Amino acid sequence: MKIKTAYPIIAVLAGFLIISVISCTKDINNAEEEQEQIANFLKKEDIDIEPTASGLYYIELIEGTGQQAMTGDTVEIYYVGSFLDGRVFDSNLNSSALRFAIGSGAVILGMDEGVSYMREGGEALLVVPSSLGYGPYGSYPIPGYTPLAFEIYLDKVTPGL
Repeated sequence: MKIKTAYPIIAVLAGFLIISVISCTKDINNAEEEQEQIANFLKKEDIDIEPTASGLYYIELIEGTGQQAMTGDTVEIYYVGSFLDGRVFDSNLNSSALRFAIGSGAVILGMDEGVSYMREGGEALLVVPSSLGYGPYGSYPIPGYTPLAFEIYLDKVTPGL
């Protein structure tokens, strides 16, 4: 009697196990595709640089001479966000600066980390894997598992309290 009632439970658990394995395989394939896209982008742009420990590619274009951005500081930046094929999905070049506190969670992790390496007046290119961007689900118009590029100009740093 107990064996017959256990069959549905075993079937449900087996189903969850199969879905988990398929999901993990999909994540691995997407991660490999992302790394290939990033490698192709860096090669096309003639950039030879290693990622940070988190996986961010930080390319300093112009070294700033002002205040260093640090966790807790409020920064004002101008940026152009694009897909690795060059299509722009967002920009604030023709509007006001984006203002946020480093480490507050107000922006994606890759932008937060990248800006923290900059000084006022500096420009950088950030190549952001989806794990530091919009993740497996994306955010319109960015599909899940999409690496991105951000050209950033750090206009102002206001020290935190």
